[in-house]
Amino acid sequence: MGMGFPFDSREMLGELSSMQTIFCWPRKLKANSFTLVELLVVISIIGLLAGLAVPAIQGGLDKAKQQVDVSNIRQCGLIAFSYANDNDGNFCGTNTNAGQSSLSYFTNLVSMGLLNSTKILAGNGYTAATSTGNITAANIAWGLNSPLNTSDDANLPLFISKNFGSGNSFSNVSIASSTVGWKSKGVVVYRIGNSAEFIKSGSGGAAAGSVTISGVSSNAGNASINVQ
Repeated sequence: MGMGFPFDSREMLGELSSMQTIFCWPRKLKANSFTLVELLVVISIIGLLAGLAVPAIQGGLDKAKQQVDVSNIRQCGLIAFSYANDNDGNFCGTNTNAGQSSLSYFTNLVSMGLLNSTKILAGNGYTAATSTGNITAANIAWGLNSPLNTSDDANLPLFISKNFGSGNSFSNVSIASSTVGWKSKGVVVYRIGNSAEFIKSGSGGAAAGSVTISGVSSNAGNASINVQ
């Protein structure tokens, strides 16, 4: 009997099957791959979803910042009431002149030991002073409406964000060109009646790019807002 090579048909079939799988794999991969058009469609959809998500995220961030500002201005108002109660209801104490600056007002509260946190003076777009001893106008987000008394119209604003500007009118005031604080988005207000809120531009019957402090029956002609 002559010599021969061992042959296992099952092993050979297994090897052939493996080779067939290897050669067929590129064709399967090609069949399951994205075409260029499909890839562009997917990228476009992702871009569209991102475009829809960004405004929603920004709106949520703005809402959170508004709540912080409302809380800060309310705390300032509570301190102002404490000061007024010691001065016959006058928010500015013995200073009865219209147009007192908010810087002068708040640094006076510091000197009297009533204000010991600089954080509540800051708001959107403003950085808090590092200490109560170096507060400047750039560290204060709120303008002062002065002089007012606790017996005045409860809807009158005592403090208002500086993008509101100066003056003594509270109806349809344009903030469209404002470059500070909330700019043209709206204003933060603390009223004598111990309420604080964020008022969006164009709400309450105001024109686009303007705000109205609703409910004010009197503009208190002897008072004026000073944003310094």
